[in-house]
Amino acid sequence: GQGGFLHLVQSQSQESPASIYRNNIHGVFTIHAGSSLGSGFTFSMGLIATNAHVVGDASVVEVEEHSGNRFRAKVIKRNVDQDFAVLEPEGIRPFTTTVPLPIGNTPAIGESIVVIGSPGGLKGTVTTGIVSQVYPEGIVQLNVSINPGNSGGPVFDLQGRVFGIATLKYTGGDGIGLAIPIQWLLAAMNDPHPK
Repeated sequence: GQGGFLHLVQSQSQESPASIYRNNIHGVFTIHAGSSLGSGFTFSMGLIATNAHVVGDASVVEVEEHSGNRFRAKVIKRNVDQDFAVLEPEGIRPFTTTVPLPIGNTPAIGESIVVIGSPGGLKGTVTTGIVSQVYPEGIVQLNVSINPGNSGGPVFDLQGRVFGIATLKYTGGDGIGLAIPIQWLLAAMNDPHPK
């Protein structure tokens, strides 16, 4: 039947965690803000997303590429309630910040996901899991532990699109991670009257 055919097409477009990692690691960074450490990623031309709690009160942070290169970036937007921040590199934009990672919508409960970040400062660590729950306000629960270093990193669907930002702000206990929807950040970037 046609339903089976559609299902086949859908499943063929899925990427493996390995290919999602290879295709996107260039745009995933380790963020150093004072003694605080987290992750971030290019979500828009020349702009990097991370968590507000990763940057804290800093106005400038240090961003480390997977290669080890480091550059400074200004914190140009911060929303503590929703726990996201936007960074803009100072000076010449490093090439890795010019190609945004693909953006998507939150997958259904039970769908597989991939998280890339720097847990404990271990750069470019990839973990896989599923969407465990989606709360009414949009926060996504994952069955993946989020620890300080991969907070702020991208959460991908299996089509390789970023739909969330891993966060430690809302803790769910052991083996549970939470992500804020990337749409919150995109809405804020498009808002002519930021709070």
